[in-house]
Amino acid sequence: MKGSEDTRATLTSFQVGEANAIARVARARPVRLTRKMTVEEAFRVTVLECLAQVAANAPAVLQSRDIEGLHQMRVGLRRLHVALNAFGEEFRTPALKELRKRTKALADTIAPARDLDVFLGELLDEPARADGRSETFSTLRDRAEEARKLAWDQATHSVASAEFSGFLDDVAVAAETHSWFTKSIRAGAAEGAHYAVDSPVRPTAARMLDEHFSRVSKRGRHMRSLGERERHRLRIALKKLRYAAEFYAPLYKKNQVRKYLRRLKALLEDLGALNDVVAVRATLTRLTHEESGKRHYPDLCFAAGVISGWHGARARAIDKSAVRHWEKFRDMDPFWR
Repeated sequence: MKGSEDTRATLTSFQVGEANAIARVARARPVRLTRKMTVEEAFRVTVLECLAQVAANAPAVLQSRDIEGLHQMRVGLRRLHVALNAFGEEFRTPALKELRKRTKALADTIAPARDLDVFLGELLDEPARADGRSETFSTLRDRAEEARKLAWDQATHSVASAEFSGFLDDVAVAAETHSWFTKSIRAGAAEGAHYAVDSPVRPTAARMLDEHFSRVSKRGRHMRSLGERERHRLRIALKKLRYAAEFYAPLYKKNQVRKYLRRLKALLEDLGALNDVVAVRATLTRLTHEESGKRHYPDLCFAAGVISGWHGARARAIDKSAVRHWEKFRDMDPFWR
């Protein structure tokens, strides 16, 4: 398959050494599913496409510490985490569950660098300019830059490690072979019987999208009164639904999928902005930690208070927008039904 060939080329270019690879940012590409594919074929193509995005961004992360490259690698890992679980019970084997755990662990190692990139690039400057005393924020900015460098050191160390290369290999092997196809699956059918993984993919797509949608509906049913933790759980469920919907999109009518994803993304944008408010507070706590009694502590506290207050005031309007977008999304007919 063409997708498999593209991914093998990407993996090979990374594994021969980052010095020989081209440091380009790789964004998510549409997964090339067709209605004629079996569930197994769709699993293979989807997993390899997600893996290609992860591997292709490694040179950008290692050679130039490209902010967008790190972001796209994190997106690729999140998509891969969903893909490994997006094709039914037959794929929820111990081997694939272990790969999902490793996928999340890798995403967690690069998350601090990405969070500080966002803090410095999107969340700090606007409230600092609004206050009119940007020099007061210089100490906080210096500390954030120092923390970001350490976080990037950790991220690049992880991506350059043998564990990362081994992870790429193991995911590729799982996609290209039947290593996940356990004895228990074979034992569930008589000799010569038809396995579910050999069935056409579209019925499985509808079933899996229903599963994601049901989880989203449950977590969002009291949207107006959700606390931060519950809202975060809803956002995660919506992201998984989004990725699954994008994977399966080629199996359905384009216009219906496009309209559905447009409303889903609008809701996710609001929930992402609300999550930024929580992330800002956590980042400010880390950056001002252990500063009590030191010379710059008053400036740090003042700057942290201004930034936290600015984002907190902004959150009230975003929260109203999120409720509106949720109600519009909730009332839509799912494109796969």
